Amino acid sequence: MNKVIIECDELVDGYELSKDSILKQLQSIKMDKGKNSFITAYNDDFRYTLIGEIKGNQVILTNIIKAVAFKEMDNTDLYEFIKKG
Repeated sequence: MNKVIIECDELVDGYELSKDSILKQLQSIKMDKGKNSFITAYNDDFRYTLIGEIKGNQVILTNIIKAVAFKEMDNTDLYEFIKKG
């Protein structure tokens, strides 16, 4: 299990994300030799991207990015969106 350090608490609180869920997700990240950073989707809501660094057995969450202009669509909306493009 990885040790997780969250350096962007204000973003976790601001986006109203579950800190416990983030901790569990990042504790289970597979450590690959030579890998010193990560970018992954937040498991509870794919609109958020978790970005951070890996140092030894520590996973350091440095930033969270929320998708801009996210719009939920069903297949009909997608077809119309493509047709207009």
